[in-house]
Amino acid sequence: MNSLPRQSLARDFSILIVEDERPARSELKRMLLALGMKGAVREAASVSEALVSVNSSRPDLILLDIQMPGGGGFDLLTQLGSDRPPVIFTTAYEQFAARAFEEEAVDYLLKPFDSARLGKALARLDATSEQSNRLGSGDVVLLKIDGECKILPVGEIELIEATEEGNMVRWRKSSGIVNRTLKQLEERLDPALFFRCSREALLNIRAIRKTSLDEAGNLRAQLAGGRGVDFSRRQSSLFRKQHRL
Repeated sequence: MNSLPRQSLARDFSILIVEDERPARSELKRMLLALGMKGAVREAASVSEALVSVNSSRPDLILLDIQMPGGGGFDLLTQLGSDRPPVIFTTAYEQFAARAFEEEAVDYLLKPFDSARLGKALARLDATSEQSNRLGSGDVVLLKIDGECKILPVGEIELIEATEEGNMVRWRKSSGIVNRTLKQLEERLDPALFFRCSREALLNIRAIRKTSLDEAGNLRAQLAGGRGVDFSRRQSSLFRKQHRL
């Protein structure tokens, strides 16, 4: 899939909004203006209009709704083929997220969303920014857990830990083995939200309900679901320093 040109850093790349509802298109344009976007913003109310616009003007980015009269967003992607601009989905339907990520979407925004969330999605297009690809509490992540693809809200993940069975992702009262290393997961998650509390565990700090210290000064966190997680000596010191315990 094509990447955005260098002028994207100045927010002057061209965008095509594909959305059948006029108020929704207007709101997206308002958000883009509020975010300081200076490039051309075109609109299409259907797949057929979008095809004409892409072929004639070749936008740098498509903001794409999924369900529209006369054909949906995935129909557009099929007709455009692999040589297409990057896509950010904007939709009210959560159930299509897995397919969207399989189509290599930059992001998947669930309506209603605000300009800050849209801005974060746009920031991911800047391949020069390491932090732009980090996943935070407002994002969803596609993980292959126990052989099945699942879409998880990042903010609901409480703990990722190494077990004898493999690396376990725990959220709410559910859990599953994920086919990624802790290092890979740590590199994708926002360090302001997830803390490497030991060699064996990544912890969502917002899931912590209380902490305690043993005689050696090592931390133990109790999570919302009642699970206890131990910090290593070094990470206990780092966490206390960062969070001024």
